[in-house]
Amino acid sequence: MSKTGDRFEPKKVNKILDEIVAQKQLKKGLTQVKIVEAWNQAMGKNIEKYTQSVSFESGVLYVAVSSAPLKMELTYEKEKIVHLLNNHLENPLITKIVFH
Repeated sequence: MSKTGDRFEPKKVNKILDEIVAQKQLKKGLTQVKIVEAWNQAMGKNIEKYTQSVSFESGVLYVAVSSAPLKMELTYEKEKIVHLLNNHLENPLITKIVFH
């Protein structure tokens, strides 16, 4: 609510939610969740089984994979995967992928 004179004006719920989401820590956390979901959905159940962790920092997606042959295969397809994930996210957040 904002104060005008001695009266408070109500704010719309969507404006309040936008202000909350705009807070840096919350926005960062929501982005992380969206990226992990995008990885699992775009890559499918078989690759998800071998994925140990997914994290995102400064445009770089870090993915730990438990299978060396799968890691090698994914490494060859990095650019294609970046494009696929950014399309899935509808936003070009990922610039690079590091498999480890």
